[in-house]
Amino acid sequence: MKNITVLFPGGFKPITGAHLELANRYATHPEVDRVIMLCGPKPRAGITREKTIELFNLLNKNPNIEIRPTEFNSPITAAYEYLFELPEQWIGRYAMAASTKGDDYVRTKSFVPNVDMYKITGDKQGRMIAKGVDAIEINLNVDPLPYENGEPISASTVRKAIVNNDYKTFKSSYPAQPEALIKNAWEILTDNPTLTKEWWISNLTPDFYELFEGSMGHESSKKHNKKIEKLKKYLKNNTGKEFIYNFDEFNKTVMGAKLNESKQLISEGGAGGHMNHPYDDHSLTFNNMKEMVSRALQGRLDIEEAVTEKTDGQNIFVTFKDRQIGFARGSRTIKNPMSVQAIQDKYAGRGAVSRAFGHSAEDLAEAFSRVDQKELKRIFKNGKVFANMEIIYPDTKNVVAYEIAVLQFHNLVEFDLETGQSVLTDMSGGKLIQSVVQEANAHLQKTFSFIPPHQIKLGRITDFEDQQEAFFNEIDQLKDRYALKETELVTEYHKAWWAEVIEKQAVKMQYNIPESVLDKLVYRWAFNVKSTRINNLVKEIDSEQFVTWVREFDGNDFKTYQKQNMEPFENIFLRLGAVVLKNVQNYLSASPDAAVQTLKQELNTTIKQVQTSDNINILTKLEQQLKKIENMGGFDSIVPIEGIVFVFKGKTYKLTGAFAPVNQILGTLKYAK
Repeated sequence: MKNITVLFPGGFKPITGAHLELANRYATHPEVDRVIMLCGPKPRAGITREKTIELFNLLNKNPNIEIRPTEFNSPITAAYEYLFELPEQWIGRYAMAASTKGDDYVRTKSFVPNVDMYKITGDKQGRMIAKGVDAIEINLNVDPLPYENGEPISASTVRKAIVNNDYKTFKSSYPAQPEALIKNAWEILTDNPTLTKEWWISNLTPDFYELFEGSMGHESSKKHNKKIEKLKKYLKNNTGKEFIYNFDEFNKTVMGAKLNESKQLISEGGAGGHMNHPYDDHSLTFNNMKEMVSRALQGRLDIEEAVTEKTDGQNIFVTFKDRQIGFARGSRTIKNPMSVQAIQDKYAGRGAVSRAFGHSAEDLAEAFSRVDQKELKRIFKNGKVFANMEIIYPDTKNVVAYEIAVLQFHNLVEFDLETGQSVLTDMSGGKLIQSVVQEANAHLQKTFSFIPPHQIKLGRITDFEDQQEAFFNEIDQLKDRYALKETELVTEYHKAWWAEVIEKQAVKMQYNIPESVLDKLVYRWAFNVKSTRINNLVKEIDSEQFVTWVREFDGNDFKTYQKQNMEPFENIFLRLGAVVLKNVQNYLSASPDAAVQTLKQELNTTIKQVQTSDNINILTKLEQQLKKIENMGGFDSIVPIEGIVFVFKGKTYKLTGAFAPVNQILGTLKYAK
């Protein structure tokens, strides 16, 4: 029976080819369902856990292997703590990863008896591992992956290679990995590009001087254009996928090469911290969608990182720069953070909102004054890193009533201070900064207390099989509409859907639409790729009637069609959110039952008031949102939580259930007045 989870804990600073090889050996075992690599927090020689996770996302290609941060440096402790965190009703088989020929095999021998003991008597704190957890032993009789000299590949050798700028040894630490990926890995760990000036000169010798003279010549131009077309075709066929430039496949480039129509389709890999709904992400495959649904219904959305509550408060960013606390609410203030006085002045005269932002700024300043200043400088990199926070204040309730005043740290975000754009997000950073404040005994302030991201416990829903079958059938219907494969991106559905709309109109107008025009219109309306101006695009159309339709559609109707295109995917994941959120075991709200009752009363009052309006647009909006709530199970689907945040395949997503339409309805009356 293929249902064993293998726990593979370690420091992984950095992760090596040997680590990945052992994980892959376990992942291909006939009884193993998944391998979870538990990465400890302690940095080694400047290599942080964040860089290790980024490296894993780059190098790992096995969907059955995942990496998850742990707060425990001891690998064996990390494994036990993972099991202690499982819900009481959890059922599953678990093994500890180790080669029988490795030095760490000894530690795994006590894993099974210790887990059995913790199930019966608990640990020293009285904690128990769930009775349904079955610890077993899986032995792999394999030699550690070696270098050419026979020595085992190790993280310490990789660290030494980085210190010595020894790219050759570094490369040999990742056998079987493509050269482009290894170079990318080197850049991640060293912050130095492998493609130096000397590399460019040696690899572009025939064209080097020609480039700086600003002339390619006729033959070089033909060769370059052919390469660019090949690259554009590749990007078009791999929309949403991670892209690493392969210099063997596309071996030369020149200054000024225009890839505007393609570059917008390149998607960054790894966890950027931006929270999409799953239906917003076109880079998912149909299989990915099914796996996400299955994890959610089984209560297993935490297999990569802990599931946290998406709270309904006011957002603020805080940093520490030049020994002063600073606040931000947008890109302008990221570059020039506001002082405590500035944040109070900004929200002055706004009643409860003034108190919420003003008191939070004061409490944060007081808390940071008690924390070791060197520690704050290290965390915030003198203003480059900000803590993303939420102000939860009873008097500024939006939709969900919490009845507590807390400042909740979500994550740490590093910014490019020149552009104000985020470049890296540490999803475990919220817990880190809160622990630093708490260790300084500064987490209880005058108005607010400080909390980390609120971790949510999810269990397997009671009618799992029936629900999973229903969701899978809906996904299959979308897949089968255009005869797509399980492994294809949902992007292909959207492309086919829009092509169908456009081609029907072309046939109606007896216009034989060229493929180039069709592609540009599909990408313009499906993915907002507008590198070709509409005035230039219509010049390629030799039908005045079709040109008129394109202009009118582009100016008015296409947004309505966008909603129709996304609606079936949106319905699937909103309903999934409603099912999952009803199964939450611990809300942040102090009185969840009372909060739901209050919410329903407010909703009923708002609906009755809106229904008296003579504004047809407001009434239509109300009808649309009520339909969404009905599709999710009616008012019974309303719970005292905005949603949950989880990580899937290294990306951060949210499930919100009924909150979104409820929020829309409650906001309708406010803005209608």
